[in-house]
Amino acid sequence: MKRGCVTLVTPSHAGDLERFLLQRESIERCGIDLPHIALVDDEDIPLFQSIPFQRGLTLLSSRELLPPAVEARRKAWGARRRELRYWLHRPPIHGWYVQQLLKLGAASRIETEGMVCLDSDTFFVGRAVDSDFFTASGKLHLYASEEDNDVEMAEWVARSMDFLGVSKGGQKNWRYTHSPVPLHVDSVRKMQAFITDRHKRHWMDAMALGDRIMEYSTYGVFARNVLNLEFQEPVVPSLCTYYWWPTQAATLADDFLARVKAEGTRLVLINSNIGRGVGDYRALVEQTWPR
Repeated sequence: MKRGCVTLVTPSHAGDLERFLLQRESIERCGIDLPHIALVDDEDIPLFQSIPFQRGLTLLSSRELLPPAVEARRKAWGARRRELRYWLHRPPIHGWYVQQLLKLGAASRIETEGMVCLDSDTFFVGRAVDSDFFTASGKLHLYASEEDNDVEMAEWVARSMDFLGVSKGGQKNWRYTHSPVPLHVDSVRKMQAFITDRHKRHWMDAMALGDRIMEYSTYGVFARNVLNLEFQEPVVPSLCTYYWWPTQAATLADDFLARVKAEGTRLVLINSNIGRGVGDYRALVEQTWPR
């Protein structure tokens, strides 16, 4: 395993292709040499194999990472009652949760010490290198913050504590859901084994059958409360500028360049749910890339 190195990991699908293409182009335009793995629904692999900007990119399909029963439950999502798969593969798993399982499952295929998870709606506006995700002491960053937590994210952490058997007494209300998210690969593998042993079933089945057990909060709780930060060091995330809410989208054309410059940003997340397509902001993004 390559110590002090990271691999970029992005779950995606056909509906996110335009955003993923922007992410891939931004990686090459910004001169980023980090290996990149895209986790793609099995039926979408041919589409992703034909895209440009594939330097350093590896495609992994859901069929390669999910156990057959979980893959069948993924495909059963959206099936109608008259279809056989509706009855055979219960309960079905929504795509947004499948992506969480794929991200954690990718740890089995990664050869670097860390993996940095990106959503398809995140792209680069500056060069990033391995050392951006490690402290001076050599520990991988654990992105954790307090002041920006909301009720929903706090509930995710509480559920992860129950799921892992961690006492909630005296705990701070940490937020572990950010963009991007560095994960220590060996710690993810340890977490998978821990969950399998605790719940007496494959870790994916345990998480998918649980009550909204979220991947980042579960990893954060495991790293802090089970591994006692042996391999991670908590850091307030600072690399990414967010356009998360519709109110932020309304000012995108006016403040994008100013925010990117003022905040020392390397990445930008423009939430796919705020109603803006890549065409609405591509010209702005191009102004941030080296010429």
